[in-house]
Amino acid sequence: MGVASAAARLASAARTAALFPAAEECFCHWSAEVKYPERVRLGRGVIIGPGCTIGAASPIRLGDHVHLSKGVYVETAGLDFSAPLPYPHVHKPITIGDGVWIGADAIILGGVTIGAGSVVGAGAVVSRDVPARSIVTGQPMLVRARPPQDDTRRS
Repeated sequence: MGVASAAARLASAARTAALFPAAEECFCHWSAEVKYPERVRLGRGVIIGPGCTIGAASPIRLGDHVHLSKGVYVETAGLDFSAPLPYPHVHKPITIGDGVWIGADAIILGGVTIGAGSVVGAGAVVSRDVPARSIVTGQPMLVRARPPQDDTRRS
């Protein structure tokens, strides 16, 4: 491991400990931006990749073994377009279930719950709830059922 790589790992470990002191076995890349970290609850083994942005004007819960790939946005805040100008800010909580993987540059918007075991494809914009064990792709998002889990896998 090179000096630069070791320094980056150390910086990420220190950032994770500072932002999420109660988190267990979690990793938050040093380049991630976290607004209101006190409103973010992490399960065990969460990975927050490089360049992610987490905006927690409302609470955010990431379940166990959630993986946010490079450049993912998780943002609880937005604008209320049904109100008169200037549009007021609104925010709604986000819940991401156990074992969810979110692909690079995906966007998760306020008020969304993503069910356990789901996969959000790279670049998808998630604006409504996702059932457990689903695959989400595209803009606008398209939800596909995941194939049944194969319990006969080799170890």
